[in-house]
Amino acid sequence: MLNENPFKITTPEDLTAEEAVKLFVDVFTDFYQITDPGHVLIKGPRGVGKSMMLRYLEPDCQCLAKGLKLSELPFIAIYISLKNSNFFCTELKRFENKHAAAILNEHLMVTHCLLKVLDDVKSCVAEEITPEALKRFYKDIFADYLNLPYSGEADSGSVVDIFDCMIGQLKKVYRQIMTYVKNSAFSNDVIPYSGPLYDYNDYLVPILESLSKVISKNGATMYLLLDDAHFLSEIQTRILNTWLSSRSSRKVSLKISTQYNYKCYYTINGATIDTPHDYTELDVATIYTVGSKKVKGTYYDRIFNIVKRRLELYGINVPVIEFFPPDEDQERKIREIEEQYKQRYDEGKGRGYNRSDDAKRYARPDYIKKLAGVSKSTYTYSYAGFDQLVNISSGVVRYFLQQAHAMYAKQRALVGADQEIMFIDPSVQTAVVRETANNALFNELESYTTEGHEVAYPKEDIQRLSNLIQGLGGLFKKILFSEKSERRVFSVAISDEISGDVERIFDIGIQLGYFHRATIGRKNSGGVGRARLYVLNRRLAPVWSLDPNGFAGYLFLKNQVLEDLIKNPITTVSHINMKETDNSAVQMSLFDMGPQYEIGSEEENDEEGETS
Repeated sequence: MLNENPFKITTPEDLTAEEAVKLFVDVFTDFYQITDPGHVLIKGPRGVGKSMMLRYLEPDCQCLAKGLKLSELPFIAIYISLKNSNFFCTELKRFENKHAAAILNEHLMVTHCLLKVLDDVKSCVAEEITPEALKRFYKDIFADYLNLPYSGEADSGSVVDIFDCMIGQLKKVYRQIMTYVKNSAFSNDVIPYSGPLYDYNDYLVPILESLSKVISKNGATMYLLLDDAHFLSEIQTRILNTWLSSRSSRKVSLKISTQYNYKCYYTINGATIDTPHDYTELDVATIYTVGSKKVKGTYYDRIFNIVKRRLELYGINVPVIEFFPPDEDQERKIREIEEQYKQRYDEGKGRGYNRSDDAKRYARPDYIKKLAGVSKSTYTYSYAGFDQLVNISSGVVRYFLQQAHAMYAKQRALVGADQEIMFIDPSVQTAVVRETANNALFNELESYTTEGHEVAYPKEDIQRLSNLIQGLGGLFKKILFSEKSERRVFSVAISDEISGDVERIFDIGIQLGYFHRATIGRKNSGGVGRARLYVLNRRLAPVWSLDPNGFAGYLFLKNQVLEDLIKNPITTVSHINMKETDNSAVQMSLFDMGPQYEIGSEEENDEEGETS
């Protein structure tokens, strides 16, 4: 395995149970709702680990990880990819806004889910049930409910043969509806459909409940793990929401993963689905990005254990921290600045609450600021070191793994094919981090301006998003080089009412992974109301040589300032003049443009529990 890259990213669907169990780091202490009965909507950007969580819940992984038989599991979870299905065929659009659209789409979705359940259960249950029990289910439940004939081939067949009989019949039903949908493309008139029609409550739920009693000792709850729900059309999303609003979660629980562009939160009948009444909503990225110190520490531990397992799997017996070493010369110089701050504190000249507070808060920004001085060499700042790489990944596992994969490949090219890699050189780490940041802001963002389909983002909005990101990045850099009490800023909060245009641009940035969203308590408001908080993804930090480490301040801006940044970021940032200010650590006046700008400490809000 010498020449294999331990950080390669494999689609969870393609992992064997052994590989998935070896690589998976348990996160269900943070997200216990996913393993408990009940409907859950799991949100987060691509690469945050949603699909891997669902893959680990499948029966083959659970049996291996827990050392149990399928019949002994507390739940039976079936992974269903919504991305790789026929739900999105162009011909289905012909039925939109017609009376049969909901009925046909739900029938298609139910049939697809039931096929996947039967196929997955067949692969891991053959030795645990008798043919007689499965025949009774086939005849009395499956065939009866779905109005399908009982095949005589099942009478003398094995458990696998009986499953194949049911799957074969259901595939015919699926092909029938798909043939009807495609044939309708060649007619201007509505062609009558004479085949079966299945729905969730009357067909899928009772069939799955009965199947669970056959294959489980305790009639375990069936979990449908519906991955990539953002690919569904609006009417399909409404159907799925109608399933969420049902009272069936003890029999069948829906665990739905989606990116932020989930189409809507309305049912077929126009009612809303509400959390926590109908379902629980989890935003994986926001929990790790704008959560408490404890939660952020949990993310650090998660990445540490992921890397540790991958190194061990590939026979690299090196401690994680040593495999991604920092630039020792740079760290030595920063420690020298820290000692200077501690000495000032001892002399009674400190700003912070304890001896190490100023050292932690200002030493690294001072070092970066010094690089920006006469030599103008901030580009030489090293982003190497495991701790920095975790911070730069900004709560998204895939960001860390993608960069680690590229680093390993570069290191391999440097040392040759026959040399063991025991660490990644700091210069290699920094080069990859900077390349990734520039690529994310310029190449990736520019690629979204190519309108390939009807739901593509308007080119003008992508340009506005680029302006906003670059404007805020330039503003955060200006704060870093100032003498403010809080110099490390990555978040912006809206102090007044946000306009539709600004909200739309932020929403696009969230969907594309450039921002995370949360809320924060309004200062000086008597505890009334909350403000929107938008957190810039820290993987962009190298574009402006920002410090990605530790907790950061949050910047209060009025909506008008954000509109100015969207229109003309360079001019807006250049007109902002920093004030020599007091040393208050709590929301100070930041600019000499009046009370439009205020700054506060994210750390304070973590302690108060205000950030959500």
